[in-house]
Amino acid sequence: MSDVNIKVEIAGSVFPLKVNSNDEKNIKEAVDLINTKIAEFEKNYAVKDKKDVLAMVMLQLVAELYKKANTAEGELSHLKQLFSNVEDMLIKHIEDVKNIS
Repeated sequence: MSDVNIKVEIAGSVFPLKVNSNDEKNIKEAVDLINTKIAEFEKNYAVKDKKDVLAMVMLQLVAELYKKANTAEGELSHLKQLFSNVEDMLIKHIEDVKNIS
């Protein structure tokens, strides 16, 4: 697809971005999530420096990303094992059918 120019605001600063039009919605949702997390940290903690807040938001979001990635990796490994088991059963079934003939 084509690239589009957008402006996003994070922690009170505006950033011009050139993004793929397919990614625009995801980027805007990510910006909303970041700004929501910033507001939560500012509300719950007495942090004055925006860099400190951004660092804490980044840490929290990356930790969540790693947790989900590890969960997804485990689930994928489980699915691979299930497919392997099904494949083994199908191969055995085909051999059994051949032996009947």
